[in-house]
Amino acid sequence: MPDKLLITILCSILLFCTAFTHVLPAAPFKDSTGFTCEYVSGRKYYRAYDIARHMRLRIVKQNKRYELYGAAGKMVFNPDKRYGSFNNVVINFNFAPVEKYGQLYISSSDFFSHVQVLFNPRSLRPVGVRTILIDPGHGGSDRGAAGQRYTEKALTLQVAKRLQRILSKMGYRVLMTRVNDRRIELSDRARASNNARADLFISIHMNAASNRSVSGIETFALTVPGAPSSGGSKVQYTQYPGNAAVNNSMSLAWNVQHELVRNLRGNDRGVKQARFVVLRETRCPAILVECGFISNRKEENKLGNASYQENLAVAIARGVYNYHRNLRIRQ
Repeated sequence: MPDKLLITILCSILLFCTAFTHVLPAAPFKDSTGFTCEYVSGRKYYRAYDIARHMRLRIVKQNKRYELYGAAGKMVFNPDKRYGSFNNVVINFNFAPVEKYGQLYISSSDFFSHVQVLFNPRSLRPVGVRTILIDPGHGGSDRGAAGQRYTEKALTLQVAKRLQRILSKMGYRVLMTRVNDRRIELSDRARASNNARADLFISIHMNAASNRSVSGIETFALTVPGAPSSGGSKVQYTQYPGNAAVNNSMSLAWNVQHELVRNLRGNDRGVKQARFVVLRETRCPAILVECGFISNRKEENKLGNASYQENLAVAIARGVYNYHRNLRIRQ
């Protein structure tokens, strides 16, 4: 057989084999965690049964959803959907869990940034909480969203001042990015936190939507590298200063959202992830709280009410305290 013909045949076989291996599903394997792994759409997933056994949790299938139970509470997963919950607070996962071979698989990304963080406070960085920087969103020429009666920049400052008073009474050193109606660039807000060596950063905002029936409360933490932000599908691997505290940020966000929903009984829009400048550029645990929709007439009236603002501030402060208590438990 001529050499050129032999080479052509061998190359064809090689190309066929390469293509065929991409068609075949990868066999289950175990990584350094000891969990059974599968690749789904190019991403590593862990078998939930292995996670439960490792963390001494109990996994139960209820109709079409799966529930993980432990001393810290219950986490719910809906196969093929990015939303779930932890202790009845909505969570937006990094990737949708999947069901394979009659068992639940959870992305490795969500295992490290959600399951471990919320079930096991010992996974958090044991950093102290002494100085808290509160960031009232917008200000000056930047009014933010506007309702029929109020502007976002005015409401955020009112809630922030109430939160400052409450946290100060609790013994924290509390700073503000602004105490009056002035514009501050987003990067300067993060820089103020870093320069003050703040232990927590809390940005206060009001939401808005073109659909005026939309209402509710949501709390954001920084998106982890290698995952899309909530509501999006674009995966980014960029490392930001905020990544160093991303797990603590998630814990803080959940604790604050839990108290807001429990005390205000508003529509729970969940704990979400985003790469907002104030979250990604702030080195300490940082969250952004959307206290409600100023575009919704009923919710706007509540947000402008002094008593409701006080309840918002109390709930956020309780969330901070619960987060801090978890750190002390670890220590």
